[in-house]
Amino acid sequence: MSIFLIVVLVLLYSLQTLFCKFYSDNYSGKKELSSPVLCVTQSIAIALISLAFAGFEFKISPVSVIFGALNAIVLFGYNTSLIKAGDRGSYAFMNMMMLFGGIFVPLVYTSITTGEFPSTIECIAIISMIIACVLMNIENIKLGGSKLSYYVFCLLLFIFNGLYGTLLKVQEQYNASESQEMVIISYGLMGVIALVQLLAKEKKDTAAAFRFNRKCALFLALFLIISGLAVNVLVLLLGYLNVAVLYTVDNGGVMMLSALYSITLFKEKATPLKIVGIIIAVASLCVLGYNSI
Repeated sequence: MSIFLIVVLVLLYSLQTLFCKFYSDNYSGKKELSSPVLCVTQSIAIALISLAFAGFEFKISPVSVIFGALNAIVLFGYNTSLIKAGDRGSYAFMNMMMLFGGIFVPLVYTSITTGEFPSTIECIAIISMIIACVLMNIENIKLGGSKLSYYVFCLLLFIFNGLYGTLLKVQEQYNASESQEMVIISYGLMGVIALVQLLAKEKKDTAAAFRFNRKCALFLALFLIISGLAVNVLVLLLGYLNVAVLYTVDNGGVMMLSALYSITLFKEKATPLKIVGIIIAVASLCVLGYNSI
């Protein structure tokens, strides 16, 4: 069952990234408003879908509320850093920093607190995935002229991407029965923060930011459905897999599929390094997936 959920998880998060790009490309309002609008609508959709996964019951302890509030701040910091870093420098380098944070931060947490560490074969697969990530992105990394602020936001992405998964795991260890409720709190509060940000940027006609053309509305709807399903599948898997393995599969699989999307859908050049990276990533995913059965 876990291998099926892993495949579903990777597919969902890769489609989330793809539909987010299509939404952003077709958003007809002010570009600086596309991110807070996305966060507000995403928070509502994920809260509703997570509530459905919880059987439309909402019982949560004060500790899970605290975890949810912390993760809301992390989510907001992640989204803000993503935009700021994307505006300042290499998208490829930024992607690598996100992947590394998603792997290393949860790994350090579980190693210190529980002594849970990936097996030798899993470590080899994780290292291979990191190498694959570098190969898939290295030709697109252009750091010339990048200012210090760009590296600061990339570092924050590393931290926030890792903290998000770590906090989900911490809460799952505390009370797995309240995982969906924590997701609702996290995204709900993140949506409130994004709405405040939106109101600060667009005081006169906030409603105009939510007027979408047909293409934008379609891709936004797909993004929201996929996002809600993805985060709840992730929550289901947290109790079955080592978090370092889980997030390596998740982040690495998404990056591998994104590379394939860029070649097939966006007609980017399939260079030898990128192809080798994709092959290594597929091999790593197969090893990690098989080992998790």
